[in-house]
Amino acid sequence: MIRKNKNLRLKHIVLLVLIFGFFVLASFGPASPVLAQTDLPDLIKKVEPSIVVILTFDQGGKQMGQGTGFFIAKNGDVVSNYHVLQGASRARIKLLSGDEYAVKRVAAEDPEGDLVRISVDIPEEKVTPLVISPAAPRVGEKVVVIGTPLGLDQTVSDGIVSAIREIPDFGKIMQMTAPISPGSSGSPVLNMKGDVVGIATFLLVAGQNLNFAVPAERISKLSAGSGRSLPEREERRKRVSAEETSELYATGLRYVWAAKYEMALPYFIETAKRNPKHSGAFFQLGYCLSRMGKNQEAIGPYLKAKELRPEDPAVYSNLCGVLGKVNRYGEAGEACKQALQLAPGLAEAHNNLAWVYHRQAHYPEAVESSKQAIRLQPDFAEAHYNLGNGYAALKKYDQAVEAYKQAIRLEFDYAEAHLNLGAAYNQMGRYEEAIDSYKRALLLKPLMPEGHLNLGMTYLKLGDKGSAMEEYKVLKDLNKEMANRLFDLIYE
Repeated sequence: MIRKNKNLRLKHIVLLVLIFGFFVLASFGPASPVLAQTDLPDLIKKVEPSIVVILTFDQGGKQMGQGTGFFIAKNGDVVSNYHVLQGASRARIKLLSGDEYAVKRVAAEDPEGDLVRISVDIPEEKVTPLVISPAAPRVGEKVVVIGTPLGLDQTVSDGIVSAIREIPDFGKIMQMTAPISPGSSGSPVLNMKGDVVGIATFLLVAGQNLNFAVPAERISKLSAGSGRSLPEREERRKRVSAEETSELYATGLRYVWAAKYEMALPYFIETAKRNPKHSGAFFQLGYCLSRMGKNQEAIGPYLKAKELRPEDPAVYSNLCGVLGKVNRYGEAGEACKQALQLAPGLAEAHNNLAWVYHRQAHYPEAVESSKQAIRLQPDFAEAHYNLGNGYAALKKYDQAVEAYKQAIRLEFDYAEAHLNLGAAYNQMGRYEEAIDSYKRALLLKPLMPEGHLNLGMTYLKLGDKGSAMEEYKVLKDLNKEMANRLFDLIYE
């Protein structure tokens, strides 16, 4: 399955860009005046005084680096990334005017979220705090990042929110197309009203500049405490003991954000080695292994996480998922039910239970569990997808079509939903629509053998052997058994 036809992939990528562009226009309509590019200079002028450069220095007074921050309170408190101050013995902030002020102390920290709140010795009249948005941005919404990349003060980049993902045991993370570079770390991510919707976090993975932001809701939780001075903070950070694993764990989480699960594993393994009671490390080990398809190996870490956190419904819900994937359906169902005893409103557990019911051919129960997940979390694309699968198994294809379409509305790049939508259309004799859905699935995942097989078989139903043969030519490099099956149908 790993052999690739480069020309085929290039064609798919070009077509996908065209289709995705059409989808964005269709979904969001023409640009409204509030998103017009001409408004950007006014927005920048409005927020620039609130954004600061953070200069960091070592014990000898030599400058180590810089990052970006922004005022969030009239008392002069600034928020930035945790890693911006790493190793610093002292720091200053620089305003747009060029004035500089000393950082007094670190008021609050969130290593996992890569956030820090610092207090600055600055006159109140010099401070203009930004507004922290209470609402999360929508996928496709335009955002602006203002930072100091590569030493260039007040540099602006813009883009859209490309995804908002829920990271288990962490919370939400936002991915965007607005570029982030070293020095932009800690920059505010702003909507077109100038409100903060996130804070930029720079992550470089294997030559890829992946642009992430921590949502504003996490910034709001950084309550100022008594804090500590930078030298005290650095001394504490340097102490290496079994308990001091927060930075290792946080680094692993960054790779989880980027779906680089294999790269995340060593950090969670080392965290668990140093601190065998770090339940989060075992949870994330299980999660990464399951995302890599190593479900049998994921069971052990999840069981350890359950031992350490016996009252955590998320552990039982995820354990349900991996047990189901290794065909231990009875145990999987019990794990999901345990999760729901602890948290009846946990949509993920209802969704996982729906999947288990489906695998056991208990289709009415699967449908009801999917519906319950959707009632609790209407924007849960996978629950709509599983609902479609339940309806399809009950041969209620009209309802299956609507469920798959809703999954696609929520996640346009949900290849499996496009594939199964095509299968439902096929069962209804709507072959042209089936072909269109299969093609969309293959634009998203060109190497999906089921897509090529289904597409070829549908072409045959329309009497188009030539097109079916083209699918066979692709399929024989992906899955020989499926290719032979299609070949036999072509020449039967």
